[in-house]
Amino acid sequence: MSREYLNNRAFESIIATFQRSKRFKSRYELIIEDIKGRIRRKRRRRRSTDLDRKLLKINQIKLTQVVDEYDESERLLAAAFYTLSENIVRYAKFNLIDQDDAIQEGVVICFEKIDRFNPDKGKAFNYMTTCILNHFRQLYRTARNYNELKKKYHDFLQQQLNLTIIKNGKEISSFRSSLENGSRGSF
Repeated sequence: MSREYLNNRAFESIIATFQRSKRFKSRYELIIEDIKGRIRRKRRRRRSTDLDRKLLKINQIKLTQVVDEYDESERLLAAAFYTLSENIVRYAKFNLIDQDDAIQEGVVICFEKIDRFNPDKGKAFNYMTTCILNHFRQLYRTARNYNELKKKYHDFLQQQLNLTIIKNGKEISSFRSSLENGSRGSF
């Protein structure tokens, strides 16, 4: 288990880098797609220019740089989310939730909610902690409800087994046998 401390400033800078590189990655992908479309259209009209090909190469180089930055920030962010989730799991101790699964769920939830984070509205540590705790509470409620439903079903089956009567080597529930006996006399 990790006993690392997560520094909020470093955490927010990693998040800012990730969000910025994600935006740039999307931007350059759209620019490249637009330039390729322009090249295809000009090729059909037989007006191909070297300027478009140069622009495409420049933007592809920029995209690779942005993708490298994106991958690095994603790796750092995953490590930070893992540390945060691990510390929360150690702190919260929900009984019905597996700790390893909870840590993985915490990382996934953080990546789902990262686009909604705005540093002007609050601290990253508080926002991500709230997201993880809310998700863990939901997992706990789901597990608790499942266990209660499972117990009720088990009790129902036990009750049904107690009501079973064996007649001529066949199992007949007492409810069914009472209907059979009652229906013969009334018709």
